[in-house]
Amino acid sequence: MNIIRFDSVGGASGDMILGTLIGLGADVSELSKQLIRLLPDENFSIIVEKFESYGINGIQAKVKIKNVDHHHHEHEHEHEHEHEHEHKHEHGHGHGHGHEHGHGHEHGHEHGHEHGHADSQVDVAGGQASVPHQHRGLNDIIALIHGSDAPTRAKDRATRIFQRLGQAEAAVHGVDIDQVHFHEVGAVDSLADIFGICLALEQLDIDHVYCSGYKIGHGTVRCAHGLMPVPAPATARLLEGFPVTRLPIASELTTPTGAAVLTTLSEGALPTRPLLLRGTGHGHGRKTFPEMPNLVRALLFEDGATTATTETEMDADTVSVISFETDDQTAESIGYLSEQLLAAGALDVSMTPAQMKKNRPGVRVQILARPADESRLATMILTESSTLGVRVQTARRLFLPRTTARITTPWGEVNAKIVDRPGGLRETVPEYDDARRLALEQKIPIRRILDSIRNWQL
Repeated sequence: MNIIRFDSVGGASGDMILGTLIGLGADVSELSKQLIRLLPDENFSIIVEKFESYGINGIQAKVKIKNVDHHHHEHEHEHEHEHEHEHKHEHGHGHGHGHEHGHGHEHGHEHGHEHGHADSQVDVAGGQASVPHQHRGLNDIIALIHGSDAPTRAKDRATRIFQRLGQAEAAVHGVDIDQVHFHEVGAVDSLADIFGICLALEQLDIDHVYCSGYKIGHGTVRCAHGLMPVPAPATARLLEGFPVTRLPIASELTTPTGAAVLTTLSEGALPTRPLLLRGTGHGHGRKTFPEMPNLVRALLFEDGATTATTETEMDADTVSVISFETDDQTAESIGYLSEQLLAAGALDVSMTPAQMKKNRPGVRVQILARPADESRLATMILTESSTLGVRVQTARRLFLPRTTARITTPWGEVNAKIVDRPGGLRETVPEYDDARRLALEQKIPIRRILDSIRNWQL
């Protein structure tokens, strides 16, 4: 089993993370081919340069948009741009890969990065024609991803990153997530960064991702709306509940793309058990700081201790178990909290009756979460419920491998999980919400749809 740990040495951005994976051996030519298949009408290149800073050799990677005047991709952070939020966009871009904001940013004084010591350059051309960047909504982006021929795990990871990014943008701007139209997130450079990272993780066969801390700078940057604090609002939102170190550097260090990728994929701190270190990758940013290197480091490990799990056809990971009891809330409010926790990234929420003190009936709520999410979800519980505290335990979880598939039934298409059980048994588990929608649309018993899906063969 392969494990990767990202160290945010001087911050993190999408192209810096991509650079570490290329440094570890991800094939940039193959990445480019897959990205071109995702966006066949765009005209772009993935530029890879060797770079040295503070005596550390590494990679500078960026996506260069060809023949598009308002995109001059000159640095590692998705900044130095102007754009209006949501449906109206006025863009004057000169940035690394799209600061995924629907608001105005102009970070030229902080983010006009020079390349530095370029030893070699690989220019992998893509696309056939240059077209203006489209204003894509979250559903448009997810449809692009799931319509690709990429591995299922890469598509699932990219989808989760964009969903988390969309939630942050919606919260910052006070709109419903379906109303946010991402010019920057939908642009070629950001799609290439995020999807390229997920494809590179798949090339390297990475099973688990860890990142123990995040770096932010300080100060302000000039935007179309005036001065904006560092970190940018979307970055700050994405980092809520995570361990953050503020460095004495007047610059935005962690970008929304970098924060979205790492906080979505990371399972917390690296396990303390013995691991075999297989490789190291360094992704340099394009701005140099006198205080420290501007880079992300990736350590690639092999976990030999988990090989026994393959014999029983199970995977293993670590989860946080958050629990609390309450006896003075309505069923409606507890149901609402459950929905909010699941939407915020909880793996599972369950409720059981409990006998509380003074003979009061109550409910015990248990949440399974990724370790990186436990603090954020605990804050939500303490905000939305009447409990005064929560208990958190760490548990090792064994689970069955699964993939997702789009199943065609006589009444339409639905999503389903494909589960491989021990002994070679493969099971198709329908997504209830999809089956329910189809039953209502076609006015047929839902059990007919569920039975049809369960009998579906790959």
